[in-house]
Amino acid sequence: WLIRGAPSSSVITEPHFAILSLVAMAPCYLTLFFGTAAFLGSALPVQRGLAQVEAVSLDFDGDLDDASCLLQVSTQARQVVDTRAGNKLVADAGEARSSLAAAADATSGAAVAAAPDPTLTESALALVGSTFGIKAEEWVRVATSTQARLAFVIPALLLMPLLAFTLFLFSRSAGLPRPLAPLKAEFLGTFVLVFTVGCCTMSEAGAWNPTAIACALMVMTYALGPISGAHFNPAVSLALALVGEHPWLDVWKYWVMQFAGGASASMAVSAFFAPRNLALAPVAPFLGCHAAFAEMIYTFMLCFVFLNCAASKRNNSPNDGNQFFGLAIGFVMIAGGHAVGGISGAAFNPAVAVALDIKHLGLGWGIWYTLFELIGAGAAAVLYGVLRPDEIWSAPEFAGYVPMLNLRCASEFVGTFMLVITVCLNLVCGSSATAWSAAAALMCMTYALGGVSGAHFNPAVTAAIVASGRGICTAKDGAMYVMSQTMAAICAALVSALFLVASENKEKPFGVQPGPGYSFVAAGFSEFFFTAVLAYVFLAVATTKAPTSQVTRQKFYDALAIGSCVTAGGFAIGALSGGELNPAVAGGISMMGCMGSYANAPSMFYLISFCALELAGGLVASLVFKITHAQEGSTEDAPASMLARLNCEFVGTFVLVFTVCCCVMSGSGTWNATAIASVLMAMIYATGPVSGGNLNPAVSLALGLTGDMTFPEVAKYWAAQFLAGAAAGSTACVLFAPHSPKLGPVAPFSWFHACVAEVFYTFMLCFVVLNCAISKRNNPKLDGNQFYALAIGFVYIAGGYAAGGISGAALNPAMAIGLDMKHLGFNWGIVWALFQFFGATVAAAAYLVVRPDERMAAEAFRGYAPTLRTRCIAEFLGVFMLVMSVGLNLTSNSLATAWSAGATLMCMIYSIGNVSGAHFNPAVTLAVVSAGRGNCPPKEGLMYAATQMVAGLVAGLLCAIFHAAGPNRGKSLAPGPRSGYSPVTAGLVEMFFTFVLAYVVLAVATTKAPESWRTKHRFHLGLSIASCMTAGGFAIGGISGGALNPAIALGIATESFHWGSLLTYILWQASGALLAGVCFRITHPEEFKGPSEDESKVETTTF
Repeated sequence: WLIRGAPSSSVITEPHFAILSLVAMAPCYLTLFFGTAAFLGSALPVQRGLAQVEAVSLDFDGDLDDASCLLQVSTQARQVVDTRAGNKLVADAGEARSSLAAAADATSGAAVAAAPDPTLTESALALVGSTFGIKAEEWVRVATSTQARLAFVIPALLLMPLLAFTLFLFSRSAGLPRPLAPLKAEFLGTFVLVFTVGCCTMSEAGAWNPTAIACALMVMTYALGPISGAHFNPAVSLALALVGEHPWLDVWKYWVMQFAGGASASMAVSAFFAPRNLALAPVAPFLGCHAAFAEMIYTFMLCFVFLNCAASKRNNSPNDGNQFFGLAIGFVMIAGGHAVGGISGAAFNPAVAVALDIKHLGLGWGIWYTLFELIGAGAAAVLYGVLRPDEIWSAPEFAGYVPMLNLRCASEFVGTFMLVITVCLNLVCGSSATAWSAAAALMCMTYALGGVSGAHFNPAVTAAIVASGRGICTAKDGAMYVMSQTMAAICAALVSALFLVASENKEKPFGVQPGPGYSFVAAGFSEFFFTAVLAYVFLAVATTKAPTSQVTRQKFYDALAIGSCVTAGGFAIGALSGGELNPAVAGGISMMGCMGSYANAPSMFYLISFCALELAGGLVASLVFKITHAQEGSTEDAPASMLARLNCEFVGTFVLVFTVCCCVMSGSGTWNATAIASVLMAMIYATGPVSGGNLNPAVSLALGLTGDMTFPEVAKYWAAQFLAGAAAGSTACVLFAPHSPKLGPVAPFSWFHACVAEVFYTFMLCFVVLNCAISKRNNPKLDGNQFYALAIGFVYIAGGYAAGGISGAALNPAMAIGLDMKHLGFNWGIVWALFQFFGATVAAAAYLVVRPDERMAAEAFRGYAPTLRTRCIAEFLGVFMLVMSVGLNLTSNSLATAWSAGATLMCMIYSIGNVSGAHFNPAVTLAVVSAGRGNCPPKEGLMYAATQMVAGLVAGLLCAIFHAAGPNRGKSLAPGPRSGYSPVTAGLVEMFFTFVLAYVVLAVATTKAPESWRTKHRFHLGLSIASCMTAGGFAIGGISGGALNPAIALGIATESFHWGSLLTYILWQASGALLAGVCFRITHPEEFKGPSEDESKVETTTF
């Protein structure tokens, strides 16, 4: 009313509008503030009293056993109080001491038992009662009373409309001058990042924390990059200013918003998790100098990758921008998070460091970390200027620039150094995810420096490229590259040794050698084989001509495919041989071991032997490449011969099945599915341009049924695939003798459950292949997509974690036969294969239903638009598979539910995003409807939401069959707060991450594509949306369950027939969706301009 009542001639600036909005809403916020303060105020004295209780118990000067007993009593008392509310402290410190003395007398001489004694719990209740003046029965009454529950729910229901209305007022300034739009984006992005870090720290997601944080950074980079550049980090802003890519006058503005966003998120996390607080400090036994140095190294890496991937003109031509920048920037957190998370905590960001140190106002370890992080940013800017001198050249000089050999060698040194030090520091800290961290480091540095030196970072890869000929790398240049890589490994070993001598593992021997229980032959062959795979994939994706259908010169997937080989090999044979796959890495680890403890120096025989075998693997890879990619040696673009195609199918299937066998026999249970998905993705990228990259008889059958392959071709492909599967299985049996891979139902599930699981996920695999790799809509002749292998590979993450604990998740008849070679495939192998073929048949039918245009004539195809019925079928399929994945993960006690669910969401978005829009979530549909612009009219939104909820219900009922037979039968899976958290805390975090998911969908899927993109395909679309699920699921899975989707909440509630807080959860999630729609209007006002709007009037428009 104030704005509309203003004279039309007056100009109301955005700051004025913000002040008016806050003044108008002040009474509402004051009411909420004092109400919340009164509600929490009754509990705060209890917390202070318990602090006194613990202090007294620690200072108690009685016997040690008595003091220990008192400490355990006070700890249990705190646990009781933490889960209750509304009591008054009536005792001072003196009364607390008296109560403790009495309790000590009663328990004098009692030893503290390993398991809590029920009588001790009663003592804890009695102690709390005597200290705080309340009976034990009152605790139970307060906890179970309806009034207590309503006290949580009612404020939440009041808060949501108020927040939404306030954001709506801000959104009405869309037509006003927008100088604050980038600053708002920086605040929002930093808030989301720090809030995710805080939730991960508090909920203790463990090994998945760096992945969750990396996903949060990646998605916000993609969502807000077009607005502010997506710094979210004062160090990044400084680095950009130092290289002239960001105005110095804007640096302080960005810093203010970044620190403000971080501090706000930190206070929110502290409020949610009170009395626990965020903390920042070196991780014992490391000292402050170790932590600061670690922060400097990886802040350098983060800023260096940002400059090269997001700021470099070479990687971001005005007419051909890349889409991998967010992926590369985000995955630095995986590389550094696992490498130095056990040293410094892995902030790499002054805003994060200060936020985590909010208890000391950032003046504790926060300021120390910040200083070294800014030094790392300065180093990144200097090195960027050295390695990319062309960035400041004029256009004619820039166009003809070729890096000199010295710069290319320097590039190889930097990339190899970061790779080797990442591996070494993972080993120093005892990380269980070394391969994942190393792969992320390799991928990030390949994206950053691939345009400078080719990004070999591996003597074996250099040897393969030199041996493959074609003039890509001469022998002289190759020798210089190997020298640079060797020197980088030595320097990385020297630095890593400084950390090793201070670690708990300093007496542990480090070096390349066979794992316990494995022979030198087995370990040596494994290193040889997976190094050959890495070198082969490098040759196939980084040194070949781009497909004629690829309109962009940027290969968005090359570094992803190369890094995935390290993930696959590292996890598959890490326990067998170490999984270095790189002579520089092997040498760096051994040298670090020598420097850390000379008495435990590694064997030089193993080091020399492994390095020789890795180099031999590179040479063999060049030979295989010449066989499978013979067309690369000719100047003509002739199609590959049938022999070359069959060779590719054999090689790809052999590598896939052998990797699976190694994972089964010696891999990591937590990471096996990720390793298998990685190798499948890499081999599809490597062989796809030649043979199509089927690597699976079920996929070939589906292609035959849809008419995309002739059945004689299918028969030939089957022969190559089954032969490769049998050969790989036989090789594994020999290598691991007397043990061999096994295939069959996983107890306590029966063969029926296992076969049904194989049908579902073979269906999903074939359906994704058809939609992503075959569909003409996703692969026009002049604009093929680059995400097809990413989507196909990640089906194994979806199904591997969901069905791996039920059937083993083969999803491939050739794999089933290979795993069952002990029985020549005639035990469970043939049974699995039959059900997998059935899944392929259903996939072909579903594909033709959702894409009837694939059989239309050219003119009808161009004018086709999916009907509402077709779109609803697509939504049903997507939600069904998503809820099935979540439900089966929960049924089989998977530790990677969020990772599996995110992979399912990504695969289905890539598959049918251009059919229905791929909402797969009533909250997302609500956000899209509320954001307007005609993307989804309310009527269609209602149909979408109804379809999604029905799909969730059906999937829940099917999951109930598995749940009734699984290890968790009888256990409720209903949505609700996890142990130790209140409904309000669970609801708020659920709302927040649903908001993030819906907001990212709006920002990356419903906005105009940048003009610099040549391709109409969005490589990052499914990846960024699905990563919201991964980030939120891991960050708050231990708090609220992390559903972020009403259909998922309904499905998992139906699975155990216990609906619990389902309706409350749906309300929280819907609130998050509405907030996303409003916030999107604030940060993306240009999306709401009419096509005929005069841009010159934007600066003076009033309401």
